[in-house]
Amino acid sequence: MSMTAKRRLHDVYQLTDFETAVRRYLPKAVFEYIRNGAGNEFSLRRNRTIFERFLWRPYRLRDVSPIRTKVTLFGEEYDQPFGFAPTGGAAMARFDADRLEAAAARRHNLFYALSANSLTPLEDVIRINPRTWFAAYLPSDLDVIDGMIDRVQKAGYPVFLITCDVPVPAQRLAETRAGYSMPIRPNLRSIMGAIRHPGWTLGTLGRTVLRDRNPKIVNIRPKGGPGLFSSEIASVGGSPHFTWDHIRHIRARWKGKLVLKGILRPEDAAEAARIGVDGIVVSDHGARLLESSVTPLETLKEIKQSSGAMSVMIDSGFRCGGDVLKAIALGADAVMLGRPFLQACALAGRAGLDRAVAILKTEIGRDLGLLGVTDLNELDLSFLKDLRAPDLAE
Repeated sequence: MSMTAKRRLHDVYQLTDFETAVRRYLPKAVFEYIRNGAGNEFSLRRNRTIFERFLWRPYRLRDVSPIRTKVTLFGEEYDQPFGFAPTGGAAMARFDADRLEAAAARRHNLFYALSANSLTPLEDVIRINPRTWFAAYLPSDLDVIDGMIDRVQKAGYPVFLITCDVPVPAQRLAETRAGYSMPIRPNLRSIMGAIRHPGWTLGTLGRTVLRDRNPKIVNIRPKGGPGLFSSEIASVGGSPHFTWDHIRHIRARWKGKLVLKGILRPEDAAEAARIGVDGIVVSDHGARLLESSVTPLETLKEIKQSSGAMSVMIDSGFRCGGDVLKAIALGADAVMLGRPFLQACALAGRAGLDRAVAILKTEIGRDLGLLGVTDLNELDLSFLKDLRAPDLAE
């Protein structure tokens, strides 16, 4: 570990410390892009406070050694019940962030999903981590869809994850007020931020532009995508015409495991199961889309009941090992984390990611022991007291 990484990680003891620490090293526009949520951020705040609704009911005087935390997803065994959520624009946080995260996931035997909104060719990332999942943003054009399926299959990706909750662009006011925009358009706020943070300007933006000349969103379409400075980038994302019929078409063509990310209703989970989808991610996109939506955690129980044999994952608001275990007790098979890992990567690269993973692993092992269990499979609704209900197990 470099001296710079040691210094930056000196006071990092929990995942929330990464956000506090990285604030001083990123331009405000970039920091807010990672941190902020939709509208006035009511949903972003609820994604955190919802965990306070569920209290633990631990057992005592049980032998809690050894602790086992392995999970199996889509035929692959991982060491922990958490992994890396797809994070678009990761390369804006740190040079080669996608490569760093993919390598960290392989190093620690965790699952990792690469966002289509990335600067690193998907063919390069799968060579770093052969078990990487690909998270796509798809239009309604079947030719483009088929082209993306063919490209991802040819590269060898085992899991095709469709981001299905962005039919139209969202409004995130904090990043807009801070000067963040796509396409990149220099303005006074962003210029001043770059001047005040020369480490990021030279080490991240400068190195990226020097290497790629015109950095592009290379994984959004079969043959690449628009550059960060191109007006075409404004159309990157999902489509208002993308429907369940497209999912049926994809299921018939894609030969690997298929996952839908962004499910918040049990009816949608049931439809996915009927189509033959292999897994879903209960998610509100980290509260970055729709203001005042339900939180994934509070909908998890009823969605799990409608999910059939599908694997059920969840993201949005998870910031400690206890949060992860609450989701497992409520029925999740695994948890995805986005912002904390990206903030850790921005703060200290490989060392930051290793610290973040170590923190979560330690918290999960300790909390399992304090709950009186040795295996994740022992967790169920009986371990939780819902402050809003008389009995969660009913």
